[in-house]
Amino acid sequence: MSEFFNPLQQAVYTRLTAQLSPIKVYDSPPDQPDGLPLSDFPYVVLGADTLMPFDTDTSIGADATLTLHVWSRYDGAKEAKTILGQIYTALNRQAANLSASGYTFVDCLFEFGEVIEEVDGKTRHGVCRYRITMEKN
Repeated sequence: MSEFFNPLQQAVYTRLTAQLSPIKVYDSPPDQPDGLPLSDFPYVVLGADTLMPFDTDTSIGADATLTLHVWSRYDGAKEAKTILGQIYTALNRQAANLSASGYTFVDCLFEFGEVIEEVDGKTRHGVCRYRITMEKN
């Protein structure tokens, strides 16, 4: 099953980088020392993913979930919510626009999203998760 992790990440990273520009998309978030310049915000981070087998007699597949994180220092939740909406537009029911060599993406469905205020009182953290069904060619 681990053979699905990298193609999943590659496909979502490529799609979001193209659709959210100039907002940066990271696999690993940048360091966040005190006083991180506001110019470094907003950004999106690919978070945890899970895989469950979705095999048939004729195909090898996986049902995956991928959690995405939006980080914003906008005064209020508007910017984080807007970016969550852009991610929704880029991913929900857009499996045909996800690609990784050797894999077919069957479906991509929104599961949940929320925006919370971090304890520093300045940072908004948007979280959303998508369920993605994919098959190995």
